Amino acid sequence: MVSLLLQLKQGGRAAGATQEHQQELSKIKSELEKKILFYEEELVRREASHVLEVKNVKKEVHDSESHQLALQKEIMILKDKLEKTKRERHSEMEEAVGTMKEKYERERSMLLEDNKKLTTENERDPLWKVRRSQKLDMSARLELQSALDAEIRAKQLVQEELRKVKDANISFERSVVSNVTCLLSLLQTSSISEQETQGPKSEVSPSTSVVTAEQQQEEPIRLQRMPAAPSPTIQSISLAVPKPKAHQLNIKSFTSPTQCSHCTSLMVGLVRQGYACDVCSFACHVSCKDSAPQVCPIPPEQAKRPLGVDVQRGIGTAYKGYVKVPKPTGVKKGWQRAYAVVCDCKLFLYDVPEGKSTQPGVVASQVLDLRDEDFCVSSVLASDVIHATRKDIPCIFRVTASLLGLPSKSCSLLILTENENEKRKWVGILEGLQSILHKNRLKNQVVHIPQEAYDSTLPLIKASLAAAIVDRDRIAIGSEEGLYVIEVTRDVIVRAADCKKVYQIELAPKEKIIILICGRNHHVHLYPWASLDGSEGNFDIKLAETKGCHLITTGTLKKSSSTCLFVAVKRQVFCYEIHRTKPFHKKFGEIQAPGTVQWMTVFKDKLCVGYQSGFSLLTIQGDGQSINLVNPNDPSLIFLSQQSFDALCAVELSNEEYLLCFSHMGVYVDSQGRRSRMQELMWPATPVACSCNSSYVTVYSEYGVDVFDVNTMEWVQTIGLRRIRPLNMDGTLNLLNCEPPRLIYFKNNFAGAALSVPETSDNSKKQMLRTRSKRRFVFKVPEEERLQQRREMLRDPELRSKMISNPTNFNHVAHMGPGDGMQVLMDLPLSVLPAAQDEKPCPSTTNLSRQQQQQQQQQQRNKTYISWPSSSGSDVGGAMPSRSMSDPDQEFDKEPDSDSTKHSTPSNSSNPSGPPSPNSPHRNQLTLDGLDQSTCDA
Repeated sequence: MVSLLLQLKQGGRAAGATQEHQQELSKIKSELEKKILFYEEELVRREASHVLEVKNVKKEVHDSESHQLALQKEIMILKDKLEKTKRERHSEMEEAVGTMKEKYERERSMLLEDNKKLTTENERDPLWKVRRSQKLDMSARLELQSALDAEIRAKQLVQEELRKVKDANISFERSVVSNVTCLLSLLQTSSISEQETQGPKSEVSPSTSVVTAEQQQEEPIRLQRMPAAPSPTIQSISLAVPKPKAHQLNIKSFTSPTQCSHCTSLMVGLVRQGYACDVCSFACHVSCKDSAPQVCPIPPEQAKRPLGVDVQRGIGTAYKGYVKVPKPTGVKKGWQRAYAVVCDCKLFLYDVPEGKSTQPGVVASQVLDLRDEDFCVSSVLASDVIHATRKDIPCIFRVTASLLGLPSKSCSLLILTENENEKRKWVGILEGLQSILHKNRLKNQVVHIPQEAYDSTLPLIKASLAAAIVDRDRIAIGSEEGLYVIEVTRDVIVRAADCKKVYQIELAPKEKIIILICGRNHHVHLYPWASLDGSEGNFDIKLAETKGCHLITTGTLKKSSSTCLFVAVKRQVFCYEIHRTKPFHKKFGEIQAPGTVQWMTVFKDKLCVGYQSGFSLLTIQGDGQSINLVNPNDPSLIFLSQQSFDALCAVELSNEEYLLCFSHMGVYVDSQGRRSRMQELMWPATPVACSCNSSYVTVYSEYGVDVFDVNTMEWVQTIGLRRIRPLNMDGTLNLLNCEPPRLIYFKNNFAGAALSVPETSDNSKKQMLRTRSKRRFVFKVPEEERLQQRREMLRDPELRSKMISNPTNFNHVAHMGPGDGMQVLMDLPLSVLPAAQDEKPCPSTTNLSRQQQQQQQQQQRNKTYISWPSSSGSDVGGAMPSRSMSDPDQEFDKEPDSDSTKHSTPSNSSNPSGPPSPNSPHRNQLTLDGLDQSTCDA
């Protein structure tokens, strides 16, 4: 029962719970239906509002489109109005201009008619002619009268002076006659007295009698020689003849080109060109002073020396005169006068200023060497000078000289003469003199061979401020953006340092340190040698106390095996030792210079500094006394202290002699600063820079480069590269400021090549392309451009034939024809030479192109492999760089362009023979009469 009751209770409870659950479900269902109904109504409402909004937007778009069309229509209308207004304004301007032209022509014609009318009236008026002729006659009569009066006054003065001289001569002759009569009477009385005293005195001394007899024999002779009544005229003439005097010579600075009165050569120089006599017009070189006539004035037979050239030495002036040359901007802008002189195997040109002064200055504007192998003279055609007038073309000739050695380039100069006969004379003299110089083998001594160091299309060259040769295959260039290294044989550009504005580069290869002047404040920085290979430098040492530095130099002292660095900051010079390990530098002294340092180098443990008007040898380690190389006690050097001369450079000669190069001349002194040579080194133009070595001084000017032998003082070479400046202290790398700027390498003809110069092209299309490394670039032709060039080559038969080179280094074994079966070919012979024979200095001065071919041939024979030219005509097996090309470079996408023109084709030409000796046992004098008369038409 109890269980039944429990079950009934539980069943009642369960039924109640189910009923509650159903009520909740129904309630939720009703709420859900309400929500669904609400959302459906909301959806309908929103759809209706959306449709309404879409209609409104479409309406607005339609309105905006219609408005835009209206605006465009309005713009078109305004444009039409503007064009119409422009046309109307243009027509109005044309009408106004036409009206002005008509008015001008009308007024011009009226003025011309009035002028003609006045001229005819004046010509018809006889009275006017008479008055005019009377005025002219009167003025001429007055001039003649004044000239006659002046001559009369001068004649009266001369007559008065002559009368005074005659009176003085007469009185002097009278006194002479009276003196002679007195002398004769005295002689007679003395002879009588001697005869009276002869007997007694002869007994006293026999020697006295001998003397008396001699006197008796001499007196009649004197009386016989002396006339009894001497003529007054003869006496006056003998007394009036002056004794010969010597020249009063002093060093003089001439303001215009002056010839030496002895050798007829120009006295080249800016100041102190030579001696000049204060009495007469005699002038000569310092070297000609001892051999020139010493009589003042010079006898007429010695003064009238013809123009001529000593063909043995090439000294003398052949011809001179005024010509015209194109203005610096070209023939189109006109011509300017110049004074031309053919002297000392050179053609000098001096600018003549426009205005009243017609005297040229002493600064040469152009110098061309007639001994140049590429020198030639030729006439021009109308197509050569398209901007010249027709009447001037027959009077123009062209002078051509060499410019670059590699690639071969020349420069031309147009010269305009007064007439055609004058042109023939100039051309004949230049050609005749050149042929005679070649006949006598007076060749130009080549010291520097200018070569283009790298492709001029490289953008870094234009901004170059400094440069240095790292090794045979690398050049370091300092620019506005930093320090870069050019691997010339691989066409690889390396960004070595990120410093801005590199002004000077010095290398210390022993210590593996790079020294730079860079930055806005001109500080000295030290970089590791590994930076030249493109690796990230582990240090960049900035010498803080070198702020404002303007010059650095390096050298090795006897007491120290490490490289020493000298930094010039105005007058202060800081001395450092450079080490290979940390801290990489050590300061060991400071030196005070006598003036602001303009140049410096190390001479035998002494620092040679150049400052304004002086040079000094300063002790570096305090173990001696400083020496002033311009001794103030030498009176011949006082002029240096009286004027301001900039110091350019100094050269130490072998016998304790120094050449001090200033901005106006070069002076030779001994170890005590006293003048050692009277002759000075003269610059033909104002120097802008200077470089030197132990044998030669290279002077840069506006027209080019001049090279002087420091021992013989001879002007040996002229290079006509205008606006060129050196990028390093020794002048091996230079920047030629032309379009485009070029990097020029001066190869020393008497030493081994310090740089492997690649072949360059003016039409190169190379570009700097990035590699995987951020610090390395490849300078080559892009792939698309290279493919285009090859397509053009394949289209052109001539270019296509050049892609296949001729066979080289082969042996003929036997004829192999068709049907001969298996062909057996012999391998090409390979010759391995010692590495010491790869490079030999070539001091010969023969043809440079033959030398280059010979060197290329030697290099080709030294290879242990066979290589053929590529499609562009280059030889991949040419001169390989010292840094191996076979080393894998992990930073490159690919190897540099194989089509680069940096290698040359080997040559099979024979070795050139050396030139015969230019010395001749004769000294011939070349005059204008000796030239071909057919070419020298007067």
